[in-house]
Amino acid sequence: MNYNESTVETGRRHYYSSSQGPFYNANNIFMFYGGGERGEIVECIVRSLGSDDQIRHVRGERGSGKTMMSLVISDRLKHRFNIMRYDVPDISASLLLRHLLIELCPQKADLISARQAQVGVGQTEIDAALDGIVIQLSDSDRNYSQKPYVLILDSQADIDMASTRILELLSSIKVNGEVAMQCIVFHRVSDESARAAGMHSNTLRTDNHFWLRRLTLAEISDYLRHHMLLFDFNQRDLFTREMAYFIADRSEGVLRSINTLARNAFTIANLEDADKLSMSHLLMAGLPARAEVSTESGFLARHRGGVIALIGSCVVASAIAAVVFMR
Repeated sequence: MNYNESTVETGRRHYYSSSQGPFYNANNIFMFYGGGERGEIVECIVRSLGSDDQIRHVRGERGSGKTMMSLVISDRLKHRFNIMRYDVPDISASLLLRHLLIELCPQKADLISARQAQVGVGQTEIDAALDGIVIQLSDSDRNYSQKPYVLILDSQADIDMASTRILELLSSIKVNGEVAMQCIVFHRVSDESARAAGMHSNTLRTDNHFWLRRLTLAEISDYLRHHMLLFDFNQRDLFTREMAYFIADRSEGVLRSINTLARNAFTIANLEDADKLSMSHLLMAGLPARAEVSTESGFLARHRGGVIALIGSCVVASAIAAVVFMR
């Protein structure tokens, strides 16, 4: 029996909805996937905090799950540490210091205004802000009964040297023999670097540097089952091995691409009023994007008037020359 849009049952509407479906994570930490060594990275970082003053670096390409992991780590540490998590598109020394001033010593936040944080400040302002933050962190009487701090920085931009030096300075401060502020920095790397890292299984950790590699075929199958299991236990085996092969080929193991492909397939299934997701829906969802027609016209089209005038002039000149030679 065929159903039109008005007769699709409520359960299926919820099941296929792109905003409520099984692959719409919306940074829900309960949907965190620990495969692909991601669970091991979280455990390693959580266990290592407090042991030294080194900055932890987590590197991954766009869509590799950096934001999700930063949220999971924040949740794991919230009872032991005061968490300061910054998810910002850009980062600089002035922006970083203003964030820290507001968090640690708000009475001195005017040392770097919002405007100055955007356009940048000189070394004098940076030194003054740093002095205030260092004094706040180093005050043993004030911080004796407080939990130590953890700064989690997740930025799309590269961390410059000035910001790195600030983080190194703050992570070296100790109060009563313990590090006053631990730092975890998430870095975005290029697709080429991520692809190279995904080829090796020994890139999980190098000192305090961690890689979020791409998923293998077996891990993609497990990832699909993991999400369906959490969403609907009865549909945990919805994705067949052939479907997992296809998703692996089109996504190349990037979590963001897997989620997008699965959501699009569910949307197509919804439009067709299908009882369940099938390989044909995945095939349609994985079709390459239509090439955009360039709106920029060619040289002749852009200079049509001039070309016509030039041709007309040539014709007239040829006619005049012919008349002159005939005389």
